[in-house]
Amino acid sequence: MSEPNPSRCTRTLVLAGPALALLATILSLAAGSGLRLLWAVWFCAALWCLLTALPCVLWRGFRHGDWTAFTRYRLPDGRDERFDWLARTGRYAWRRELEEQELHGHDPDFP
Repeated sequence: MSEPNPSRCTRTLVLAGPALALLATILSLAAGSGLRLLWAVWFCAALWCLLTALPCVLWRGFRHGDWTAFTRYRLPDGRDERFDWLARTGRYAWRRELEEQELHGHDPDFP
């Protein structure tokens, strides 16, 4: 049986990196020290999130059978939305349709 939400311990573990980076940022701004190394602190915080969240999600998947973190997102189901998603823009859709008609031997000027 799967758990409804991640545990408080899991959330604390994943968010500990950004919390410490925020604390380091506030302390360095308050102390007036240079901000040169803050990019490294935030990079390490982002890396910490990735390296702790992925094993937690995999643990939930293997231990509890809850794979919703990987299957929650779906592409749009509507035909128009899918067309816009695949075409990336509707601006030149007429040109692609014209090229496809010419490619398959259809004369676009002839009905």
